[in-house]
Amino acid sequence: MPISASHLRASAGRARHPSIERLPGPVRLSCLDAGIIGIRNIQLPFPIRVVVEAGTCEVSMRGFTRAVRHGESRLIPALEEVSLTLLRQAKVTLTIVPESGPGFPAPGRDQGRVSSSPSTDDLRQRKPATAGISLAVFTSPQSDWGLSSAAACLGKLDGRWLSRKLLQECSSLRQLVRTQRLSRFVFDLLCSATQSSAASYGFTDRCRLENAVYDQFGISVAVLARLSSAGHA
Repeated sequence: MPISASHLRASAGRARHPSIERLPGPVRLSCLDAGIIGIRNIQLPFPIRVVVEAGTCEVSMRGFTRAVRHGESRLIPALEEVSLTLLRQAKVTLTIVPESGPGFPAPGRDQGRVSSSPSTDDLRQRKPATAGISLAVFTSPQSDWGLSSAAACLGKLDGRWLSRKLLQECSSLRQLVRTQRLSRFVFDLLCSATQSSAASYGFTDRCRLENAVYDQFGISVAVLARLSSAGHA
């Protein structure tokens, strides 16, 4: 029997996974005099709004790049892969978009925004299993994620069902887990600049975690911490 996107998201949000309302934020970044700095391959399980408070930030997704300038913002839909390039003196705030319903960002001015229609823009509607697992891993990165545990968080007992479902959605459980663990680490780091243990994000040691961050996002943990510190100043 087909399972709806709303049911999967509801299943993922219940039980042992906290809601996104409890996550820290917003994320503030400041390039200051560091020159041009880019963070690539960002993929969060919820929509975020990129607000440029000073300077210019280039937002790249779906094969195009847009320059978002001082006073402008851009909506990044959930699960959308995006790269941000902060130009000299840029100051940027990333905020989780509150939702009044599945796939519907909160109303408000959004300069140069992408359409927020869930039927055409929200990947969670087209990839419900991917969306449910991504959010579950993001909210609980330290858990031992496998087919059985991931299926259980979606209200299913059969890991083979999940394997087939992810194949239909052109997703990989291993890649989803890795991406969302790293995304949560970077999200936490940019919010507070604190040094959490590698085990909290499913890694055996700090060296492996930092290498994985660089491989995924093309930026070192040290530079991310400086961006965050400047943004909090």
